[in-house]
Amino acid sequence: MAVLNPNNWHWVDKNTLPWTKEYFNDKFLNYEITENDSKIAITTINKINGDSNVSQRKGKPICYFDLDIEFKVNVSNEDESEEENEEGFISIPEFMHDDDEPYITIKGFNSTNSQLIKSKFIPAFKSVLLNYQSDLLNEHSKDLQD
Repeated sequence: MAVLNPNNWHWVDKNTLPWTKEYFNDKFLNYEITENDSKIAITTINKINGDSNVSQRKGKPICYFDLDIEFKVNVSNEDESEEENEEGFISIPEFMHDDDEPYITIKGFNSTNSQLIKSKFIPAFKSVLLNYQSDLLNEHSKDLQD
């Protein structure tokens, strides 16, 4: 079968949602940071829903995604006498290809842990999260061209 797409001019599209689910599991399952006596760790990825695609048009690879992601997070605070654990959720209801500042919600934590997550965990987490778009393009753009 011959594929006619001279100079990769015509629109080609690839669904990358299965790869995205694997990518997020590899990058974020058991992702953790330690701050003083506290450890914040992603223990489960509850959902990854939406669209993720890499396309090529007129020889140029592009990607577009709109994902709804939820992570289960554990905060453990170690004191000299006992260890306290608290579980809650970090959600990104619309992680999109054209947004460098995704809206992230934090649910289920007391105010101390919520503040710790906002100030220490989210900036580190976001720096890894925002690599997704370039990793997506690097991984899949080569598959679209003849």
